[in-house]
Amino acid sequence: MKDKALNLLFEKQMQSFTLAKEKYDNLKNVICKDIPNGVYTLRVQHNPARMISTNARIDKATLQNRDCFLCEAHRPKEQKGIPYGENYHIFINPYPIFTQHFTVPSNRHEPQLIAGRLGDMLDLAFDYPGYTVFYNGPACGASAPDHFHFQMAPRHLMPLEEDVYCSQNRKMIHQGDFYTISTLNDYLRKVVLLEASDQNILKQQFQFIQQTIGEAVPYDLEPMLNLLCWFENCQWTICIFPRKLLRPWQFFAEGDEKILFSPGCVDMAGLIIAPRPEDFQKYSLTLLTDLYQQVTVDATSWDQITHKLQHAR
Repeated sequence: MKDKALNLLFEKQMQSFTLAKEKYDNLKNVICKDIPNGVYTLRVQHNPARMISTNARIDKATLQNRDCFLCEAHRPKEQKGIPYGENYHIFINPYPIFTQHFTVPSNRHEPQLIAGRLGDMLDLAFDYPGYTVFYNGPACGASAPDHFHFQMAPRHLMPLEEDVYCSQNRKMIHQGDFYTISTLNDYLRKVVLLEASDQNILKQQFQFIQQTIGEAVPYDLEPMLNLLCWFENCQWTICIFPRKLLRPWQFFAEGDEKILFSPGCVDMAGLIIAPRPEDFQKYSLTLLTDLYQQVTVDATSWDQITHKLQHAR
């Protein structure tokens, strides 16, 4: 029933939110290409409307000198939402990647930090089982790191959502009582898969995983990570991408070497967003292997993380 509420919100906004209607109509013209990688497939989407997010400046000075677009006072007047619990509202994202793309900001202007919020993410995934919920860390793709928010998209639109069910490529890290921690072999970027049917177990194990990542990778406000979550067959799946860098050197290059690759959850999940046509043409398995290796944790850190996760309790 709650999925229907999102559909109704979307339909009403397409009638009244002019800017968003234009951007969603433009999605009909985006070009995609698939890049095979063994049993996996990467997908590249040429989407010029995402230039604002991909190229966003998130340094402290910029954030202090711009109005927060997730705060009520600065949202477009046409943008309407529906309340979710006591602390959030759900809005359509006016610069979409998906045919339905929602943002779930906090009602208060507070930092993008997952501590104490995983339960909210799990609740969203449970209440909206037709959607994947995702969280970009403040230094891992969030274009508004000063205002807490989740995002939501319809299920099965990102390659990761199918990849996790390739049983022959799953590698078990730890099997505990009523939960599992695993990963994917040969995945270009490192990912931890946490699955359970009990929220308390998930919260406890996620805290342990986050702490373990933080011990292997230097960080500021929280260990660098991207999170995706969904609820299916009576259990939650949480996908955790530990990171060491926001952007590769090519992002800052000039001329032909420049590539606007600034990965968040969607890119780490195998759907690479290319705002510029020249980048869309350049993307290949070789290039993406290089870009992913720059932003994901290195082999030494990964070994340290997985070794400790083998002894989870």
